[in-house]
Order: sequence, then C-alpha cells, then structure tokens
Amino acid sequence: MQYKKTRTLYIFSIFLLFTQFAMAQTYSAQPLSRQDSGQVRIFEENYNLYSSRGDLRNASDFLNQIARIYWNHNHFETSADYYQRSLKLNEQLGNENGIAGINSNLGMIYSDLGEFQRSVDHLSKSVAARRVAKNTPLGKESLFNSLLNLSASLKQLGKYNEAIRYLEEALGLAQEINNLEKISIFYLQLAEANEAAGNEAESKNYLDKYMTFYKQMQDEYVSESRVAVENEMLRSEQISLENRLKELEIQKKTVELKEKDEQVKETESKADSLASNLSKSQLAQKIMEQEAQNEKIARQRNFIIFGAILTIVIIIAFLFYYAFRQKKKSNVKLSEKNTQILLQQEEIIQHRDKLNINNKELNRKNHQIMESIRYANLIQTAMLQHAVTLSDYIPDSFILFKPRDIVSGDFYWYTNKNDKLIVAAMDCTGHGVPGAFMSMIGANILNQIVINEGITEPNEILQELHNGVNTALNQELTGNNDGMDASLFVIDRANNELSFSGAKNPLILIKNNELSQLKGNKISVGGSQARSQSKFSKQTLNLDEELRIYSFSDGYQDQFGGEKDRKFMIKRFKNLLLEIHKKPMTEQQDILDRTIEEWKKIGNTEQTDDILVIGMHIN
Repeated sequence: MQYKKTRTLYIFSIFLLFTQFAMAQTYSAQPLSRQDSGQVRIFEENYNLYSSRGDLRNASDFLNQIARIYWNHNHFETSADYYQRSLKLNEQLGNENGIAGINSNLGMIYSDLGEFQRSVDHLSKSVAARRVAKNTPLGKESLFNSLLNLSASLKQLGKYNEAIRYLEEALGLAQEINNLEKISIFYLQLAEANEAAGNEAESKNYLDKYMTFYKQMQDEYVSESRVAVENEMLRSEQISLENRLKELEIQKKTVELKEKDEQVKETESKADSLASNLSKSQLAQKIMEQEAQNEKIARQRNFIIFGAILTIVIIIAFLFYYAFRQKKKSNVKLSEKNTQILLQQEEIIQHRDKLNINNKELNRKNHQIMESIRYANLIQTAMLQHAVTLSDYIPDSFILFKPRDIVSGDFYWYTNKNDKLIVAAMDCTGHGVPGAFMSMIGANILNQIVINEGITEPNEILQELHNGVNTALNQELTGNNDGMDASLFVIDRANNELSFSGAKNPLILIKNNELSQLKGNKISVGGSQARSQSKFSKQTLNLDEELRIYSFSDGYQDQFGGEKDRKFMIKRFKNLLLEIHKKPMTEQQDILDRTIEEWKKIGNTEQTDDILVIGMHIN
C-alpha cells in the first residue's frame, strides 16, 4: 500500500514538472497587437497627466494597466518595471492593499522569469499584508493564493521546510472554514513538499489524508450520479408502462366495438337465412344459443385482458421494489460516508481548538503590547505637557494635535528664554511607536539646546538639533536616515521681531487679509548626509501690525477623503485658514477639527498620518 501511494505521489510530481515545462514553452514574448499598443499609449498619457497633478492613486492605476498588458503578452521584464514604478507610488500613498497585490504580481512574474529569490521576497511581503486583511470578504482567498505561490517559489529554491510551513498555514485556514476541496489540495501539496524534503513519514501521512478525501469525494459523486441515473430510468420505465396501459385500453375498446359490429352483422345474416327455413321458435332458440356463445367468448377475453393488466402491475411493483432496495443500499453507503466525515470533522474541531488556544495566546500578547503602547502614550503626553501653556504666552492661540495611532511621530515644543518665545512644530520619520521614539529624542535635544545652552536663533537651533540627531542615532556610521521636518519660529519681544527657520515645512502668515508663506530649506533635520551639507537659513520680519501665524506638519494637507478620496492638499488648507482667520483661535481650532473629520467621513477613509497645527494671533 505504501509503495502504491508513494508511486502516486511520484507520478503527480512528474505531472507538475511536465506542466511547468509545457508552460515554459509558451513563455516566449508575443508582439503587442495594434489595439494593445494603442491602449499602452493612452494609459501612458493618462499616467503623465495624473502624475503631473500629484494624483498618485490614479497614476498608479494606469501603470498597473500597462503592466498587465505586457504581462499578458509575456513581456515579463517590461511588466515588472511598470509594477515596480506603481509599487513606489503605492508605498508613498500608504495603500497597503495595493502594495500587497503588486507584490503578489511581481512574485509570480519573477517566478516565471526563474528569479525565484526575488519572487520569494515579493510574495513574502504580499503574505504579510494579506494576513492582516484576511477577515475581509476576499481576504482568505487572496491569502490562499499568496501562500501557494510563495511555497512554490520556495520549493524551487530547495527551501522545502519553509514551503511546508506556509502550506500548513494555508491548510489551517482551509480547515477553519471547512473547505474540503481546498483541504484536499493542500494535503497533496504538503505530501509532495515533505517528500522533496525527505520527510517520508509526514509525506505518507498527508498523502493518506489526500487519498481519503479524494476517494470520498469521488465516491459521493459516483453514488449521487448512479442514484440520479436509476431514478431517471425508473421514471422513464414508469412513463412507458403507463403509455402501454393506455394503448391496451384503446385496443380493448377497439376490439370490443369491432367484435360487436361483426356479431351484429353475423346475427343479421343468420337471422335472414333462418327466417326462410326455420320457425319462429327455432329462430329464438338459435339466437339464445348464439348469445350464450358470445358471453363465453367475452368472459375469456376479459380474463386475458385482466391477466395482462395484472402482469403489468406486478412488473411495475417489482421495479419500484428494486428501486427502493437500491436506494436503501445507497443510503447505507452515504451513512457510512457521513460517519467518516464526522470523524474527520472531530479532527478538524481538534485543530480548531488548538488554533483557538493559539489565538488566545496571541490576544494576550497583543493586550500586553497595547498596554505598553498606552503607557508610552502617557510618557509622551507628560513630555508634551508644560507647566505654562501656550495660551499663557499668547492668549489667543491653539494647538490642534491628532495622533494617527495611540502615540505620535508629530510633536510640538515651546519655551520662553531670554524674553523670547520659541515655538516648534516637528514631524518625525514614521508614526506610532517608531515616530514616538524619534519625538522623545527630538524634544530632549531641544531642551538641551535652548534651555541648557541658551541658543535662541531658529537657524542655529535647527543646526544643533540636526547635529544632535546625527550623534544620538550614530548616523554617519550606521547610514540611518531617520530624522524630522520642522517649522520653528522665535518671537523677540524686546525687538518686536519674528524670525523663522524651517526644515522642509513652511510658516503661513496672514496680515491685512492677505496670506503669505515663509518657506523652509529643502533639507530635513537628521539623516546620514554630511553636517556641512545641512545649512539652515533664517528669515526675519517686524511685528508692526496685527498678524496671524500658523505652523504645522504635513498630516492635515495629506489626509485622504472627500467624494473622490483624494488628499486635502495645501491649497485647500490655505483657503480654509484665510476664510476663518478673523475668528478667535479656539473657534478656528474647532473648525479645523470638524472639517478634517468630515473630510475623512465623506471619503470613508481612516486617518493617514499624524496631524499637528499651531495657530496664534499677534496683536
């Protein structure tokens, strides 16, 4: 038995290799048709149009369309190039679903090209993303496909144990939803992978399970087909017999009418003949004798017809009895199959219980992680809180602070030093826990620069902050490029001046109902670039008139939403500030908060990034 099963697996493996070889013969590039070439040209034009507008989502969609056309014609390298370009755009957008899909496509393309390590790299990213989204309507189906493709590429690299691990994960999902067809497929794949890895016992175990499932499905299909055929035959036979009975009844009536007609004619003929030769009494006697003879013939005919009908009824009864017996046998077999299924169901339930235990452990660990993050939030909140609020320095002011996650990569910082108010809006690399670490590093370095060392010029503060981040993260040796964008300004009360320096982020000013902007330098704070390359400039203006000042990170303007699910954009943000700038700052804060929440609600979009806006009114 073991020899036969191993031989079956061997034949299946040869079939897979032959299929791959046959497919490889069709992988030669095919020229694009005139229609496809025209489509590529149109999609390129649309891509350039949306890219120039900064609409990365639509731009990436047209790159995907072009890549799909080249893929369909086996131009794999060209298709991969377009998908790589689309992948970069989706990474900028943070579109996790798009990133997962493109990585899956790239994994299959590189597999077709025989570049299996690159295939594994992309498919691993696809699997990681689709594990997160597996509870969506199409999530499990997408995860099944990614796991199968990843295991196939790993087997090509000879990494059988890793391939087995992903196939077992796929099997667990199939068992979770009780999909017998997919369970059967994964058993066969696992048998083949374990045999290639030299795990003969595991291979035999999975092959036995596959053979059981396959035979079970085949038997059920054959049994159902046989019962259906038998029922159809019985039905056909019943209809045939019913028609035969009707024909016999018609024949019977026809014969009766014909016989009566002949009897009448014969009687009339005999009566005419006897009338001339016999007396009336003799004629009467002859007629009585003829009637007795006719009754005897009628009784014999009725007996024959009754016997024929009885025979047909017996045949029909036998056929129905035979059908009943056959159906009973089928029911017994189905009952046995159901018993086997129930036993297998018990095994599945045991696997499910193990999964539940694992899920509980994961939930416990997730709870611990969330508790740690919440505690990190308490630490970050304490770091951002000051003994003196910003409104104590500038009464008509606000800080709109909306972290995307529990902790934030954006942070605000302010202090009063030497009769100068220094205010900073900082946007660190990343968000969540990594961003929060960077914000703590930045806040501590700012405290050291301004409070301890007494530096109050904005360009010098940013320069020292840049050097401090370089040193804290040892960036010149590690090549680490993490850092932060900044908008930092100083209000000098003694000289009635405002000075500003920025790292990529600007400062918006509104004076006499006109909006202007002070642009920052096109470099970030931190990163592995040489210190001599990062020189921050300072811009100064007199505070001789009423002025509104707005400092912010890029989270507000980059938020997706609205009817077309696009970014809010800096232009719309500036128009909103100009529209509401004469209102009290606390009211402006409420309007900004309500506007961005409504923007997200209309687009049914989650918050994209941390949001920070600082506003103040200098009178």
